[in-house]
Amino acid sequence: MTLLSHALARGTPPGALRRGNNFDLVRLVAAVAVVYCHSFLMQTGDGASDPATAALGFDSFGALGVYAFFLMSGMLVTASFVRQRSAIRFTALRVARIWPAVAVGSLVVVLVLGPLFTTLPLSTYFSLRATWINLDNFRTIVMKEGWVLPGVFEHNRFAHDICAPLWTLPIEVRCYLIVLVTGTLGLLTSRRGMLVAVAIGLLGFVLRIHVHPFHIGMRDFSVKAGGYSFWPELFFMFGMLLYAWRAAVRLDGRIALALVALYLALHRSEVAQPLFYLAFIYGVLWMATTPMLRRLVPRNDYSYGIYLYGFVVQQCVANLAPHLDHLTAVLIAAPFILACAALSWHGVERPALKWMRARTERAVRRRAVLEAMTGEGEAGEVAALDEAAEFGDAAGGMVRDAAAR
Repeated sequence: MTLLSHALARGTPPGALRRGNNFDLVRLVAAVAVVYCHSFLMQTGDGASDPATAALGFDSFGALGVYAFFLMSGMLVTASFVRQRSAIRFTALRVARIWPAVAVGSLVVVLVLGPLFTTLPLSTYFSLRATWINLDNFRTIVMKEGWVLPGVFEHNRFAHDICAPLWTLPIEVRCYLIVLVTGTLGLLTSRRGMLVAVAIGLLGFVLRIHVHPFHIGMRDFSVKAGGYSFWPELFFMFGMLLYAWRAAVRLDGRIALALVALYLALHRSEVAQPLFYLAFIYGVLWMATTPMLRRLVPRNDYSYGIYLYGFVVQQCVANLAPHLDHLTAVLIAAPFILACAALSWHGVERPALKWMRARTERAVRRRAVLEAMTGEGEAGEVAALDEAAEFGDAAGGMVRDAAAR
């Protein structure tokens, strides 16, 4: 039996958090599940369907992978804010985690993939605004505008879309905003405060604010993403609650098996779906914490790169060989997806995170010195001003480095 709090405890040596849990393994399995699910959507060869959908009747492997991502993110992003104790440092780290990979990915698809696969003359392709607007990462990350290139993949089974998984990034950003706002209000450090934070998050989930024209409405709960029977945001908020109650959450493989057995026994009943989600969440947490799987934890976190480039590579395979069966297609795509993910991690994601973490750690040390010299209140004001200036410079430096690469 393992306590969730032990897996979430952060040691002082670099990488100590990773060595005490299997979070990177869970993210890797989730990313692979998303890629595997997409293989059924993109190939026309064998007419096969997602085994999870066939067995459950309500969710695909891709949906389960996304749920696992958001559940883990709810816990870890909340823990990040509590550790940082700074809205500026938290925001800087979140930007460093999401934006650089998307920025480089947009350059790759516009400048490499587009010219190779477009049916338009290159002069026309490069002259169109619809080509260059894909470099607007704000539209991608915040406004839910995916990558669509003129003349690219227009005859694919999954037509036009370059990277369908991008639709989850704006949802993730909104979840980060919930953590940022409620953390700034001091609600994340106690269980009672966390309940209020999640209530605020649920309010934001239920309400829909439209800017042009401005009005506030209610979410249409009958609308869900294709292949999804639930909402990723709710898994994120449940992850926030798990962080607050981490010291009380005990994880045991025997309980995980018992929950699976209970679901199987009642899978034809009206409570089947809630029971499945309970077993799924507990199973993901057990997988994330059990020492039995520690040897399988990857040394590098390729999950985000697989998530970003998996669909892109699969679309290329589907374009070149649309009648392949789904298994052959995904096996052909796999080494190319892994290569893109490795390049993204080693060349973009890890350097950006390492650079930003070095600056956050320097800001923490400077704040500690100021507190020792001037007192906590005055030190907080001075440190906040310094952080704003430093991370503004860091963002500019990140842009310059990306351009240099």
